[in-house]
Parts: sequence; structure tokens; C-alpha cells
Amino acid sequence: MEKNENKIVDVIATSDMHSHFLNGDYGSNIYRAGTYVNEARKNNENVILLDSGGSLAGSLAAFYYAVVAPYKRHPMIKLMNAMQYDASGISPNEFKFGLSFLTRSVALSRFPWLSANIEYTVTREPYFSTPYTIKMYSDLKIAIVGLTSDGLMKNEYAEMEEDVCIEKTLVSAKRWIRYIHEVEEPDFLIVIYHGGLNKISSANKRNEKNANEAEKIMEELGVIDVIITAHQHQTVVGKDHGTIYVQAGQNAEELVHLSIKFKKRTTSYEIEHIDSKVIDLNDYHEDEQLLKETYYDRKAVKHWANSVVSNKNNGLTVQCIEDIICKPHPFTQLLHDAIRLAYNYDISCVHIPKNGEEGLKGTIRNRDIYDAYPHPDKPIDITVKGKNIKDILEYSYAHIDFNKRQLSMTMIDETLFTVWQGFDYCIDMSQSPFNRVKLNGLNEEDSYRITMTDYCYRNYKMYLQEAIVHDTYSETMGGLIRKNLKCDMYSVKLNHLKKHFLAQIHESKKCFFYPWNINNKMIATI
Repeated sequence: MEKNENKIVDVIATSDMHSHFLNGDYGSNIYRAGTYVNEARKNNENVILLDSGGSLAGSLAAFYYAVVAPYKRHPMIKLMNAMQYDASGISPNEFKFGLSFLTRSVALSRFPWLSANIEYTVTREPYFSTPYTIKMYSDLKIAIVGLTSDGLMKNEYAEMEEDVCIEKTLVSAKRWIRYIHEVEEPDFLIVIYHGGLNKISSANKRNEKNANEAEKIMEELGVIDVIITAHQHQTVVGKDHGTIYVQAGQNAEELVHLSIKFKKRTTSYEIEHIDSKVIDLNDYHEDEQLLKETYYDRKAVKHWANSVVSNKNNGLTVQCIEDIICKPHPFTQLLHDAIRLAYNYDISCVHIPKNGEEGLKGTIRNRDIYDAYPHPDKPIDITVKGKNIKDILEYSYAHIDFNKRQLSMTMIDETLFTVWQGFDYCIDMSQSPFNRVKLNGLNEEDSYRITMTDYCYRNYKMYLQEAIVHDTYSETMGGLIRKNLKCDMYSVKLNHLKKHFLAQIHESKKCFFYPWNINNKMIATI
């Protein structure tokens, strides 16, 4: 190019697509995204298509291809290959189904997966080959580097720590971006950061430490031209500390399109102007070639999702959080029965599968089990101290409150609430938080072999530093629930059917709240 001539590069970003490749009533826009990208490439050959990570987990279809049919090539990889993605960031959710699943998906991709701060534990080298890639358009050099929020990773990969470690995002960013500028000398630098903006997390009152550090990265490095953020499922475009930041929502509902105009100088390029726009994909038709690419994949998912597991009415509907917290309930009993299929110890610990849990009702299909328990949690065989059990219970009940005769949960994430069986314990709600639990029949200094979900282990690891993990079961909780419900001989049986009492709350009296014991008995008095 001659001096002062212009070159335009289009950068198109998606985020957190969660394997939403089912179309029709399911409303995925990935096929419409394909149409838009094709049109963009017809208008300009210099198009960079990027995803900020989160494409392999987070939907029924993702669960099916990772757990039910892991031997098949993942349809999301098929689509991203066909759309000719140039690179993808890496979300902690990508680790949800294990390392072998992720590495196989990466190996089948015709584009690089980028994360500078996910490393081999032993060598501290980048786990996913090179953490950056270079795009050349004649003599215009654009560098793209990936980063993963270390705050989001901490509860996702506990079982993989022998193989994988996560470096602090800011530390890794400074080292690698300095290296890229010194060695590659790019004209333009794009960072794919699977993490969010603190200004959004603050507004939403999220308590995710070190999870949303985009502003820090922009401020402390000062040499980034564009940062593509993720995780918060919002579509935003803005500028901070001289850096353009974007986030493209979730599930391919929208795209963010940046048009960057460069002017040629003697030995480099100058950024003349950057236009940004959010693309409503509902205005575009679905790409027929992409639909053909996943036709049989979509058919397989729908068939499995609609397959009937049980026609029994086991009273598994959850009306409100009080159903689970304040009394024995068939749905929590179902969870305990499922986890005991893996390891049948006296003591078991399960957790509320999702916020706003509704349980199961009527004819139960595979889709319904996924909706009730959407995460690939697995039972683990673990030895813990009695004190560990007490600490976890204290945490759960520290976030329970009564106000105006209503029970409420003060924690943001209901899935951290644990439900135990196999021993007596009582909760005194008149006491201050973290001083409400009394164990009966368990010694705090003694060790107990128990079963809990790996999710509980990861999220309560601060209390389980000295716990011994013996084994992790191969099947997920959803699969074990399905196994029980499909068995003609199985029915949900509570250990007792005695009347329980929920304490009435009076301003002048303290409430003493005693939940279920080994016999699932609960008494509450005032």
C-alpha cells in the first residue's frame, strides 16, 4: 500500500454461545449469524471473526454432546469451523465436562483457542499452545491474545489442578502483551478476555472476586486497542482508558461489529477511526448450509430430550425454597437416593441444583431432568472431619433469615445451600450467623467417609483443605437421577411421614428452628 492509503478491517464478535445450535422454537441465532458474516465478507475480504469463549457448555444440547454422546464431534465446533472463526477465547465453563472433552474439542477446531494464563501445572507453559495469534493483511499486522478470568476459574477446575493451573489475569496480561509488542510489533492489538466489566458487576451486585477486571486490564496496560469481554451476558460497547471495549451478549442473540479504518504511514499504520454497531440478527435469515451441517445433530438432541423417563407422580414439585429448606421433601430425597447409587455411605451431602428450583412434575422426560439438574455434577467419595461438616452447614444457615413471617435466603446463589442426611443436627435461629449449628452424634474432631457432589467440594474447598478425596464417580447426578426414575421398583420414600411444624415468627419471641435429623424429623418451636 502507498503512504496515506486506507485499509478497513472488520472485527465481528460473539460471546457465550453455550452451544445453542437448536433452531426453530429454541430461537438460536447462530445460523442467522452465519448469514451476516457471509455478507460482511462479501463487502470486505478483511474480516476477523472472534468468540470470547463459553461455546461448549450451558445448554441441553451442550450437555447431550458432552455427557450423553461424547463420542460424536461437537456440533458447535462444526458450526464454528464452517463459519471460519479466526480465534476463540476460553471460558471456565469449557472445563465443566473435564479436560479430555475440552482437549478433544480443541483438537477438532480449525481455529486457535487462546488463553495466556491457563498453564500446565508442572512447566507453567500455556496449556493451549500459543496464547496469541497474528493476522496479516498485506503489511498490516493485527495481534489477538486471549485471557481467562482467574476469579471465574477458581471453582471450576479443582479436580484438574495436577494438570492445569491458572495465573493471575493481570500478571499474565502484562507479561504476554509486553512480549507481543516487543517481538511481534503489531499495528493493532485485540484482547479476548473471558471476564466482565466491574461497572456491570457492581450494578448487578455480583460478588465475584477477581472475575470482572476488564477496567483494570485497560487501565494498567494502556496499549490495548480493543478488548472483547464476556460472561455477563450483556451487549455493551464503550471506551475506557483509550481502549474500545465490547461484549456481545449471549447465545448468539446479537453480534458486535467493529469497522476499523487504518491509514498507511511510512513504516506503520495509524488508526484513523473505529465504528461500532450492535447487530440484531432477527433481521437476517438462517444460513441453509449451516442448517444442513447440523441437521442430524439437532434431530438426535430433540429425540433424546423428549424421551419419557417416568410417568410416576412422586410429588417431586418444589413450590418455593421453603419446601426444601424447612422440611423433608421428595425432591431432595431423590437427590440423596441418586448420590447413594455411586457411594452408599451413611452420610451424604447434596445441594440445591439451581436458583429458583421447581423440581419435577407429571410425565418426566430427559429434558425435564436436565431442567431440574442442568449441571454435570458428579458424586465424590471423600473423608472429612466433623468440623468440616459443621462449617458447611453454618455457611448454609448463616444465609437464611426470617422477615415478616417469611423465610428468605440472603445468598445470591441458592445452589450453595447444602442438604445433609445421615446424622442429627439442629439449627438455633436465635443465634448469630455462623453460630447456629449443633451436631448430634458427630464429633468435630473425628473423620467420616461421606458422599457429596464435586460442586460442593469445589465451592466449599476453603473448609476442606485437609479432606481426602478417594474417588470421583464417572456418572453425573442427572444420569443417576434418571437411572432411579427409570427403575420400576424405585419410588421416593421419606424416612418418615410425621407432621412437621414451621415456626410462626413473632416480634417479641425468638425462633428456634430444628430441621431434619437422621430420621428426617423436624421440629420447630418458639
